[in-house]
Amino acid sequence: MRTIYENYRGFKISKQESTYNAISSDHIIFSRWQLSQVLDTVDNYVEFTDNNSSSDAESGMPQN
Repeated sequence: MRTIYENYRGFKISKQESTYNAISSDHIIFSRWQLSQVLDTVDNYVEFTDNNSSSDAESGMPQN
């Protein structure tokens, strides 16, 4: 296994044989055939989770 990025948006990107893997500290794993695909998947995941967490905080009702 060859490491490509040690920390790409919180994921370790590596290549194992013909597959690129992205693994987070939370044990979220993405595997794709091309490096660009796995990086795009990580980008989409990070943007999706960031948008959901910020919209949840903004739309939440104040608690007394």
